[in-house]
Amino acid sequence: MSREKKPPLKLSKLSLIICIVAFIFSGISIWISYGMNENAQRMYEHPYTVSNSARAMRSRLWDMKSFSGILLTHEFHTKEDKESFFQARYDMQNGEIETIRSLYLGPSRDVDALREAMDALIEVQTKACGYAEGHSSDEIQEYMDTNVYPCYDRVSDCLTVIINFADTKIYSLKEQVQKSGIAATIVSLMIAFSTIGLTILSNRQERRNIEALTAREHELKDALYLAQQSSDAKKDFLSRMSHEIRTPMNIIVGMTTIAGANLEDKNRVKDCLSKIAFSSKHLLSLINDILDMSKIEEGKLTVNNELFRLPQMFEAIVPAIYSQAEAKGSVFECKFDGMVSDTVIGDSLRINQILLNLLSNAVKFTPAGGSIRLSVSQAPVKNGRTRLTFKVEDSGIGMSEKFQQHLFTPFEQEDGTVSRKYGGTGLGMAITKNLVSLLGGVIYVKSKQGEGTSFTVELPVRVPEEDEGQESGVLDDLKVLVVDDDESSCTHAGMLLKKMGIDAEWVQQGSEAIQMVLKAHEEYRDYNACLIDWKMPGMNGIEVTRRIRKELGPDTLVIIISSYDWSEIEHEAKEAGVNAFIAKPLFESSLYQVLASATRKDHAVTEASKGSTVSFEGKRFLLVEDNELNQEIAVEILKGTGAEIQCARDGREAVDEFNTSAAGYYDLILMDIQMPVMDGYEATRAIRLSNHEDAGRVPILAMTANAFREDETAALAAGMNGHIAKPIEVDMLYRKILELL
Repeated sequence: MSREKKPPLKLSKLSLIICIVAFIFSGISIWISYGMNENAQRMYEHPYTVSNSARAMRSRLWDMKSFSGILLTHEFHTKEDKESFFQARYDMQNGEIETIRSLYLGPSRDVDALREAMDALIEVQTKACGYAEGHSSDEIQEYMDTNVYPCYDRVSDCLTVIINFADTKIYSLKEQVQKSGIAATIVSLMIAFSTIGLTILSNRQERRNIEALTAREHELKDALYLAQQSSDAKKDFLSRMSHEIRTPMNIIVGMTTIAGANLEDKNRVKDCLSKIAFSSKHLLSLINDILDMSKIEEGKLTVNNELFRLPQMFEAIVPAIYSQAEAKGSVFECKFDGMVSDTVIGDSLRINQILLNLLSNAVKFTPAGGSIRLSVSQAPVKNGRTRLTFKVEDSGIGMSEKFQQHLFTPFEQEDGTVSRKYGGTGLGMAITKNLVSLLGGVIYVKSKQGEGTSFTVELPVRVPEEDEGQESGVLDDLKVLVVDDDESSCTHAGMLLKKMGIDAEWVQQGSEAIQMVLKAHEEYRDYNACLIDWKMPGMNGIEVTRRIRKELGPDTLVIIISSYDWSEIEHEAKEAGVNAFIAKPLFESSLYQVLASATRKDHAVTEASKGSTVSFEGKRFLLVEDNELNQEIAVEILKGTGAEIQCARDGREAVDEFNTSAAGYYDLILMDIQMPVMDGYEATRAIRLSNHEDAGRVPILAMTANAFREDETAALAAGMNGHIAKPIEVDMLYRKILELL
């Protein structure tokens, strides 16, 4: 009996030894972890906070410096406005200095130097506010350059010293944390290896227990597998959605760069800003979809039918896709056929998203040297409706027949190598298919591996009942020659010109165009204008222009057609004698405007393009906004209309301000939703239930980042008269206010 009990006894002693060692190692690990926690806490409480505060001061300092000159030189700002603007920022800077002083681990002289530099800046800038009264802009700017801006630089230098010291301290503490982490890892490994020994010795006995619990084990494995699948799906979703977000972001960043490089060209900057705004709308729409993907899956997304112009949409899409294709060494071309109406009624953001998804994928999966083509056609109008057909073709890698069956399934891609080589979420086609179905359309795909892919999308849209058309008589008696190496582009341009009542001819070679222009001149039937494609084989549009100018002088108008960014050739083209530029694809409205402008018969067009300046002169608005920067933006936007703006920082303050005002004092209330003390809904209900004479009739407009349709419904239910989502679109804000007033 005693011999049978010896093995369990040895196992028990070994277990006891391992438990003691594990206990000791655990104590060491806890001690190391405590040290790591202390170091991490020190990093957060001292150098991190100091570094963040100093960086915030420096960022605010740069903003104040860049805005100070503008503020002091503009006469419409009163001295009190200027002093109030600077004082608010002085208070924030002084508060940060006190934070730095309490936590800074470096020499106290660094903080003293910062304090002295900031005091000097405040003193000299206060003098500058006084100096600005009664001096010209140039004098004020010279005063700022000589006396004020050096003080900004001294404060910045002091902040740099503090930031460098804090960052050095952070790196030092990080090294300590890393060393502690290594030690904790070693201890953990020692515990693990010790435990392995016990596990091996007790394996036989445990095996019996495991066999008895096999069925429960299978359930746990299934549960673990499902949990892992769920976790992987979430990670997959978040990483792959990066592609969908980056598509419009690429346009925004690219157009911002182009605008920055062409600041002297007002029209170019305006064009870039228009495309940035358009892509921003698409990005906002995409973010809304991401935040509530269940709406896509359950078919609960709603369609926003609104009047929009096809030229505006394509003028934003085509250059962006062209730049992507050119960067990859591919060719992108756009063809239009049978376009019967430039203006339609539909969901422009959804259509824009569908096209961007298809075109971006075509560029992505088409290697260098390949081609991408967008073909657009429009069916004849019947009962106020038409059908837009988009065909996106590429000569890329294509897809297998098997994969095409799963193409529109979320997260599906051909294989792992496709994802690694080309990126993408596998979600774009699923979103595209859902959006096409949502708009009542259909999508088809044809593809073969190694031979490219073709997507065809058909979408129904409505056509406005009344089309203003173009002003009659403006382009009468014009004779135009179209020069483009692509026959379909020539026929499309000819069709548009004929529709406008213009006599048009076309050729496909530059040399032939020169001969026709000279022959027409000899026969006293000169062309009034020549529409010449920029990129043609043999002789490009600029060279054709030079030859025409050499032979005939400046009488014949020359307009360059291009689907590319013509800023790179604009100077050369104008020197050659080009009068104007027009972007592909050609639309009747854009073609009309450029011809009217170039022939100097554009009075009506010019006046129409100027628009009317919105004026709210004599109106008083109450702006309820708790965020200072948002408040500043809204005030600046509205001040330009001549309105008087008063502000409240939360709902309770707004209610009190309204209740103590005289009847008719406020013409409109602009109400944020998420605010401290009292939110916008509560404030609106309180105003509507008050005894004030204007309680039931003062217009209240929700101006909030709560952008979903249910938020708009909630705003109306609370008693508001309208809803506008942030970021604010200025024109839409003005239109809303005009409607309410």
